[in-house]
Amino acid sequence: MTDASVPTCFRSLTSLLLKSPATIEVLPGDASVWIPDVEERSRSPFLFMENNLGVPERELRQSYLFAVPVFSAARKASGLHTLEDPSNHTMSSAIQDLIDSSAVLILMNPAHQTALNARKQLIVRNLVDMGEELKFTAALLSSRHCCKQGELWYHRQWLLRRIYPVPSSPQGLITDIISDSPNFYLPPNDLSAEIHLVSRACELYPRNYFGWTHRTICILSALVPGVYCTTSDVFTEVFQKEISSVMQWIESHISDYSAVHHLKTLARLTEDAESLFLPDSLLLVFGHALTLVRAFPEHETLWQYLRMFWDEGDVAAAFVASFALPLQRARMTEQESESPSGVQHACRFLEWRNQRLK
Repeated sequence: MTDASVPTCFRSLTSLLLKSPATIEVLPGDASVWIPDVEERSRSPFLFMENNLGVPERELRQSYLFAVPVFSAARKASGLHTLEDPSNHTMSSAIQDLIDSSAVLILMNPAHQTALNARKQLIVRNLVDMGEELKFTAALLSSRHCCKQGELWYHRQWLLRRIYPVPSSPQGLITDIISDSPNFYLPPNDLSAEIHLVSRACELYPRNYFGWTHRTICILSALVPGVYCTTSDVFTEVFQKEISSVMQWIESHISDYSAVHHLKTLARLTEDAESLFLPDSLLLVFGHALTLVRAFPEHETLWQYLRMFWDEGDVAAAFVASFALPLQRARMTEQESESPSGVQHACRFLEWRNQRLK
């Protein structure tokens, strides 16, 4: 790509980003790898099919380097920090440059706080639509390159707080139980969309801590308004569906400790809420953990899963006698360094249990 074509590449990319693609993928190599036809590549070095955007890494880097001075100049020219009356402000070229360049900066570096803050200021002044920004962040989070960055998830939560403010609530309902509840409320349909977004992000980037944290916050947000009490059908439905969904996730992602931690957070919340369905739900999770440990004893995450939901009783005693203790005895016949990981995990688990019983 010649120096003269870099501005065209930058403008082409920003115009595609403004179309709110469903997904964005950063592709290795340059455009010639993905678009062999020279004439087609000269029109646009980016792939845009069925509302899915593919951005070759080389062209993204060149657009980023071009966007850096554009962003700096536009930020100064826009007077964004001193703007007092946004109603008198028109969408000037400086503002448009700020919108375009910040989008490219964030695509290249999702943790770019200055660019994220600039977009927040544009939103506060009604120069960028919040709904469109929500779509933009969803597209970014569909990329493995972006979905692991906590700053981008925080930006999305900031948007959710502005779009879905918490309604006032009477005393004695769910808001009194959740001391650290989020200050936004997601209706059921929007909650499903956020969960779908997180699930995709966690498939792209395994053990995605920030993605699972966002999911926890969104589940809490579905319960913060004072329209639901802890014994309501809505409360029960949200938690039963989420617990079942996460259990299925753990079955196919047995090393995902963040998912296990999310499940434990839900359990703590239902304990605090004294939900009527809690005992049956926790018994089901405990049995699920036992089954997975028996099937995959070499995975430490599953032993941690079992510890989190451990419940002394006949079922627990049978597991220790028939599975954990035989593994411990197997270790005695082998050198510790040669012991299978499942044997070592079982020994640590039994030490933990003994301490717990003291």
